[in-house]
Amino acid sequence: MNPLRVAMWSGPRNISTAMMRAWENRQDCAVSDEPLYAHYLLATGLDHPGSDEVIASGDTDWRRVVDALTKGPAPDNQPVWY
Repeated sequence: MNPLRVAMWSGPRNISTAMMRAWENRQDCAVSDEPLYAHYLLATGLDHPGSDEVIASGDTDWRRVVDALTKGPAPDNQPVWY
């Protein structure tokens, strides 16, 4: 099944978090929070709290991440992916 994919880029953190929380409360929706963040932290080398944990738990290959987001199934095979 090919999910409906909703991509959002947002400036103010409070707005993006509110939108994410709204979408994750839908029973038919999977949510991915900052899927490119591990790559960003590794590529920039920024000193950021928790960066080691984010890099260790996320995929740092942006090509794989984009491929999964645009072509792969949604987590838990949900019909909507935000």
